[in-house]
Amino acid sequence: MPQRILVVEDDKDLCTLLEYNLSRNGYEVELRHGISGVLDEAVRHPPQLIILDVMLPDGDGFDLCRQLRADEATRTVPVLFLTARGQEADRVLGLEIGGDDYVTKPFSPRELMARVKAHLRRAVSNGASGETAEATQSGPLTLDSVARRVTLNGEPLSLTATEFRLLEYFIANPGRVYSREQLLQSIWGEGTYVTPRNVDVHIRRLRERIENRPDDPKLIQTVRGFGYRFEPQA
Repeated sequence: MPQRILVVEDDKDLCTLLEYNLSRNGYEVELRHGISGVLDEAVRHPPQLIILDVMLPDGDGFDLCRQLRADEATRTVPVLFLTARGQEADRVLGLEIGGDDYVTKPFSPRELMARVKAHLRRAVSNGASGETAEATQSGPLTLDSVARRVTLNGEPLSLTATEFRLLEYFIANPGRVYSREQLLQSIWGEGTYVTPRNVDVHIRRLRERIENRPDDPKLIQTVRGFGYRFEPQA
């Protein structure tokens, strides 16, 4: 069965272009020209990936992303923003609220397809890996790679797909120091369009989820001049 991609975009010419490129690559495409009804539909039938505009005629794509991340059914669905809002503040906001990628218009269809394939490939790999593995305990954190769930002191955590991959990688490699470039390579993979700045944003978001004091982190520590290290706590 083909992977299903939900496109939320009000520009009908652009929708035609997206539908053509996605369909010819074997994906099933569902088009929506506004926000109305998207959340309910995505919760009932979660797609494998969502391409989301920010400026829509009946609402804000950032707000929709927040709602998607707040619901258990869509929490881990990759969200790729596709928007004309290209300021750094917008990019950072898009990632901070749970977006997995951010592409600005005008864009290269070839580049967009490369990003789509990379996100879907990682999602499939994450779902297939660790099928026989047990939940991993690291201090107050318990990570279940099969169920894609994390708990902190027994309470479930709400993590995006990218945040989950990042925490999973840190827990599997405690005490080691990784540069931003190494994390890009390991988490996002070859040919990524994510920048080291994006890594910092995801690290900050993850700290807000798992640290008692995100401004004075104990689990994900900054190694000045190099990168980050995960230090399990008893």
